[in-house]
Amino acid sequence: MRALGDLHGALALLDAASEQTPPLAEIFSNRGFIAAELGDRERARESYARAVYLNPQLLAARLGYGAELFASGDLEGARSQYRLALGIDEENLVAHLAMYELELQLGNREKALAHQKRALAVSQLFSSIAPKERRRILALCAPGDWFANTPLEYLVDRETTTLHKLFLTTPERLAALRLPEYDALFNAIGESSENVEMLLLAELVAKMLGRPIVNAPLRVLETNRVRCARLAAKIPGCNAPQTVEHSRTALQNYEIDRPTILRPVDSHAGKSARRITTSAELKHYLGETEGERFFLTPWVDYSSPDGYFRKYRLVAVDGEIFPYHLAISSNWMVHYYSSEMKAEQWMRDEERRFLEDWRAAFPQTAASALERLTESLGLEYVGFDCSIDHDGNLLFFEADPAIIVHLTDDRELFPYKYEHVPKIFRAFERLIDRQHARPQ
Repeated sequence: MRALGDLHGALALLDAASEQTPPLAEIFSNRGFIAAELGDRERARESYARAVYLNPQLLAARLGYGAELFASGDLEGARSQYRLALGIDEENLVAHLAMYELELQLGNREKALAHQKRALAVSQLFSSIAPKERRRILALCAPGDWFANTPLEYLVDRETTTLHKLFLTTPERLAALRLPEYDALFNAIGESSENVEMLLLAELVAKMLGRPIVNAPLRVLETNRVRCARLAAKIPGCNAPQTVEHSRTALQNYEIDRPTILRPVDSHAGKSARRITTSAELKHYLGETEGERFFLTPWVDYSSPDGYFRKYRLVAVDGEIFPYHLAISSNWMVHYYSSEMKAEQWMRDEERRFLEDWRAAFPQTAASALERLTESLGLEYVGFDCSIDHDGNLLFFEADPAIIVHLTDDRELFPYKYEHVPKIFRAFERLIDRQHARPQ
């Protein structure tokens, strides 16, 4: 009945079968599977719980129960089920991938990467096949955490876009792989010190495949904070504070004579970033912060006349610039989800106006600088974090092709996002479709 599309009929039969004596774990496991497909999460959890009680070694039930607990937000409960699943099958791909996601959410990066490594030992290629396929992407990815690669899962329509994710490990394993058919080759690997070798390998793979690649790996390398700031500084109307990189040893006797932002190399989302003003503060920072190499960037006061700080995120797709969000905060270190955007209607109104017409929010000098920067980077897909300085110039923070773009915000609080953010998704689809139309 499920094969015929009658999920409710299938569930009714399983409900009836669950009443038989003695009860069978497989019946409850199947009922949990169908209930989950119907979106009845409570019945799914109850069914899987009964199945693992009846047969603790039933792998499908352990995996299903773990997935339902994960979806409900019970991360510890989910982790327990996946650990038990790995006790049944220590190489289980689903369990290792789920543990990778769980450990990252729980802040255990090293444990997460260990599970990912076990998963990649089983398979390097992971495919999500679109039921109404219109395009097929082969994405080159690097092992790592959430920040290692462009999160394409949020960008593409799973109904119409098939996504093949190929994780690069060794040339020998890559040579033995049989790749699926695809329309566009996309380099999803973002810039970081950990990803340099992966980007060079991606460049080699693209040449071996003989296909044009979106976001050429060598161009992605130029989004490094130091090199990109140098590039941006050459553009008229762009205020790009110059970032320098130093080792922990070199910083021991470093003199700080102006407000400076200090962060570990490869840190993301402001983790361990600190504004310091004296050499004493630098020594204290090094004493409490892990890492061997650090970025230092002069801090610029970019507060607006109303005293608030504004950080704009925009995305360039095939040269066209789209606004993604505006974060307004009373704190100089602006992060969207720790700002006051949810609490203040006037902030959301300003963000709505920005999404409607980003050029109206930017002085002409700053808008032109952003266009020039997009052209200079030469990437088909890249995100920018920036602001406007006190002279009306573009204040450049970061360019990142692995920047996250999603549409998961509260629809009632942010209805305007559901009108404007999909424009980025459609532009990305057009980019991929144009790649398919190019002669090979």
